[in-house]
Amino acid sequence: MLDGEEYREEMGEPFSSVVQVTPSKKKKNKNKRRFSDEQIKSLELMFESETRLEPRKKLQVAKELGLQPRQVAIWFQNKRARWKSKQLERDYTILQANYDHLASKYESLKREKQALLAQVLYYCYLILIYLFA
Repeated sequence: MLDGEEYREEMGEPFSSVVQVTPSKKKKNKNKRRFSDEQIKSLELMFESETRLEPRKKLQVAKELGLQPRQVAIWFQNKRARWKSKQLERDYTILQANYDHLASKYESLKREKQALLAQVLYYCYLILIYLFA
């Protein structure tokens, strides 16, 4: 209902425009250009030596690989983001392992402390018995 009017068929479906948007989105993905294996290998090798390209180098790489400079820039940007995520995962794994080791050691030391405290209390008890016997 719009402003108190009843729905009529000639008004159409309220969300009909949404249905029309979806197919164009799929077309956009079909036009997406992928890199060849050789291009990816070259980009990977370059990334190992330098994670950022200066503009002149970016133009040279794009020309050599038959890509647009923007494609090279975006590839490097995405690669840096993936690399950073993996680095964070590795760092987290190392920190988690260190934490687990320290937590285990802490629990072990806590048990040892309790055992030593029990021994001290036992010897204090023996000394008191000896003194007052």
